[in-house]
Amino acid sequence: MPAGRPRTSIPDKEELIELGKDLLEWASEKKKGELRARWCEWFAKKHFFLRAQWKHMIEKQEFRPYYEAAQAYLAEKWIDGTINQSIAHRYLRLYDPELRESEDNDLNLEATRRASALKSEAKAIEEEKQKVLDEVQRNKRNLE
Repeated sequence: MPAGRPRTSIPDKEELIELGKDLLEWASEKKKGELRARWCEWFAKKHFFLRAQWKHMIEKQEFRPYYEAAQAYLAEKWIDGTINQSIAHRYLRLYDPELRESEDNDLNLEATRRASALKSEAKAIEEEKQKVLDEVQRNKRNLE
C-alpha cells in the first residue's frame, strides 16, 4: 500500500505508459478471492492517485489506449456473472463504451423529439391565443 501524501501532478509520458501497462495487467488478471471491478481500486488504492488526476490521466494519449483496453476487460466481469447482476446492471454503462454511446444517442433523439413537440405545442398555443385576441378585437369594434 502506498505511503505518504497523494501525488500532486500527472505522471510524465513514460510513466503514463508504464502505468497503462500496469492498469491493463490489473484489469485482465483474475485472482481468486479478489474482485477487480472498479477504477478507484486501481488508481486510488494501488497508486494513490486522486480522482482529479485520474480524470486527466485517462485523457492523455499515452494512457488512453491502455485505459480503453482495461475497460473492455472490466466490462467482461460486469456481464459474465462475476459481479452480482443487480450491481452489474447499475455499473455496466461505465465500462461498456458502445452501450454508453447507444444510450446517449437514444437520449439525444428523445430530447430532440420532446423539444420539437414542445415547440409545436407552443406554436399552436400562440396561434390559438392570437385567434382569441383577434376575436376580442372584432367584438370590441362591433360594440363601439
